[in-house]
Amino acid sequence: MNRSNCRLNKLSFVHIPKTAGLSLHAELEKHFGKEKSIRFGSKELRDLFLSMEPEQLKKYNYITGHICIEELSQKGIHYPTISVLREPVRRFISMQHYLTNSNFKEHQGAIYNNIEQLLQDKLSKRAINQQCWHLCGKTSFARAVESIRRNNIFVAPLEYYQDFIETLSDLLGTYLSNLHINVTQYKTSFDTDDPKYDQLDPVIGDDKKLFLYVKQNYESLKQDFIKSLAR
Repeated sequence: MNRSNCRLNKLSFVHIPKTAGLSLHAELEKHFGKEKSIRFGSKELRDLFLSMEPEQLKKYNYITGHICIEELSQKGIHYPTISVLREPVRRFISMQHYLTNSNFKEHQGAIYNNIEQLLQDKLSKRAINQQCWHLCGKTSFARAVESIRRNNIFVAPLEYYQDFIETLSDLLGTYLSNLHINVTQYKTSFDTDDPKYDQLDPVIGDDKKLFLYVKQNYESLKQDFIKSLAR
C-alpha cells in the first residue's frame, strides 16, 4: 500500500500513565503545533475535558491525555487513535515509585512503602485494569480487544516503541525523535519470578492478557490502522 495516501491530519493519543507518553506527546505537539494541540494530563484538566463541548474539542487536530477512547467518542471525536502499553507488573512498580515521590498537588499524601499497599489502595478504589479501561471504558480484556479492533486503534507494547514511532513518522511525514522524558528511576525487587506476582491479578490480570495480545498481534494491528487511514 502507498502510505502517501494514508497521511495523518488529525490524531488522538490515549495516554495511559507510566507508558512513556510524555516523550511521544512532546514530539506530536511539535508536529501539530501548540495552537492545534491540547493535552488533558491532570485531574483538573480531565475535568475540563469532561466539561467541554464537542465543537470546542474539534478545533484541535491533536488531542491527548489520561482519557479513554469511549470518552472521546462520547464527545464526537473519532480521530485515528494511538496508544502505548507497558508490561503491567513493571508499570505497577513504576507507578508505586512515581506516586510516592511525586511533587504534584493531587498526589500529596500518596505514600506507598511497598507494592502491597498500592495493591490494596487500587482494590479499594476499584481502580483496576487501567490499561484495558483506557482502550474501551471498561476493565475487561475482551472488551478492550473488541474496541481496538472496532476502532482500528494502533496500540504498541513499549518494547516495540522504536518501530511504532518510525511508523508514525512515516504516516505524519515528519521525523519523531525517540526521547526519554519523566523516566522513573528505581531498582525493582519484584518481577515475574516472584511468588507475589500473581497477587496482582485482581488489579492487573486483564491488563496482563491485553499486553500479551497486543505484543503477539502488533504487526496486524499496525496494518489495520494504516488501511483504515486510506478509507
